[in-house]
Amino acid sequence: MKSNINITGEVITAEDRKAAKFPHNIFMLNLALVHLMMTPAVIALEIGISGILIPLSFSLGIMTYTYINSKKDTFMQHPYIQKHWALALKRYRLLLIAYGVTAGLIAIGSLLSMANADPNMQDILNTVFIRIAIMPTLLMVMICFYLESSAINLAGKGL
Repeated sequence: MKSNINITGEVITAEDRKAAKFPHNIFMLNLALVHLMMTPAVIALEIGISGILIPLSFSLGIMTYTYINSKKDTFMQHPYIQKHWALALKRYRLLLIAYGVTAGLIAIGSLLSMANADPNMQDILNTVFIRIAIMPTLLMVMICFYLESSAINLAGKGL
């Protein structure tokens, strides 16, 4: 059983490092499967505004799973593992903020399109604002990919 001592003097075993990677791996799966695969597929199918709620609900389900499991005593065997669960939850908060910005932009677009009398113009405005509104979430997904891959690397090193 390989172990090392981190900068605070705690002994970190290989099992602890593996357990510390787990919340970050869940986060990466959420980003890859839900945001980078499902969301563009839903947009390409042109389901509309309700189609954006499908990936969002899957992502929120994964976030809820992570939150519930982070509060269980079985994962709290070592302070090192606790810190990595807390770090993953903080990164989810960043993603939730991006969801909020996206929802706000979609709401503004919906209000502007409703103010227009022409149905064709309403459809154009809705399409444009949905495409613009997705950008904050997409950028945050890319930032979270970088942050989480870095966290996985640090967890593997015992830092």
